[in-house]
Amino acid sequence: MFNRSDQHFSIEQYAQGADALHVLSGMLLFEFARYSVTEVTRDQIVRNFIARADTMVRGIFRLWEIKDYGDCWIIHRALLDRLFHLHVLKHNDQFELFDDWSFKMQYEAANRVRSDSAVAGQLKGLVDDLTTEQKARYQRLVKNHPAWRRPKAEDAAKAMDLTFLYRYGYDYASRHVHPMANDGQEDFFNITGLEPRPDFPEWGIVLSNSILVASLILQEALNASTLSWCRVVYDAVDGVRNFLLSASPEHHLPLAKVSAMFKEHLPLAQRRESTSDSSQ
Repeated sequence: MFNRSDQHFSIEQYAQGADALHVLSGMLLFEFARYSVTEVTRDQIVRNFIARADTMVRGIFRLWEIKDYGDCWIIHRALLDRLFHLHVLKHNDQFELFDDWSFKMQYEAANRVRSDSAVAGQLKGLVDDLTTEQKARYQRLVKNHPAWRRPKAEDAAKAMDLTFLYRYGYDYASRHVHPMANDGQEDFFNITGLEPRPDFPEWGIVLSNSILVASLILQEALNASTLSWCRVVYDAVDGVRNFLLSASPEHHLPLAKVSAMFKEHLPLAQRRESTSDSSQ
């Protein structure tokens, strides 16, 4: 579903798609907050994936404004990485394991900083003080190490039957992540304005495809949560994707319905008894 070069719309139209994604993401996050009293680890993780994806898309558009196209691709790759992670976590039901692994890795990274005498006295605001509960949790995890490994992007894409996402997104964008001999060439001409300017690619595809990937993260997150979502919520997610094909405002009609429900404080979801229930 990656847009072909002849299907590009204006930056303003893509911005409308990103705005729709932002509005929908915000309402979904507030719906998760509605159930915060009984929130479980799974829901904490998936809601944070939604929030992160939305912020990353907005970051891409901000970078676009200063013609930092290379970093747009870097964030696009990071978006795909999160999509692949989320799919594997959902498929293997590893949210608790992932949470323990993440805590242990972050705890040890912070500890390495704390134990470095070269930065002694300079850590205020860099790492938090450890609580008794955190220390106890770490000791438990040392004795029972969480056996979790990051999934390989290519394997995850294949499992999703979306290999093209890896080939033309993740793998392609890696050329911007890792140093290359021609790094900064386009930046040089953007900054200096010197002529003759070489022909550079039209990068608008990174905008549309980043919105697309973020919408896939939304859908994976909704399906992975312990909440059963109204059909119109999924329609709104589809609407964000369909907008990328035609830029027609009519695709945001489901989003308008979700917004109306949100304003009336009507629930967009309800707790379901099992996360193994059929999903969209």
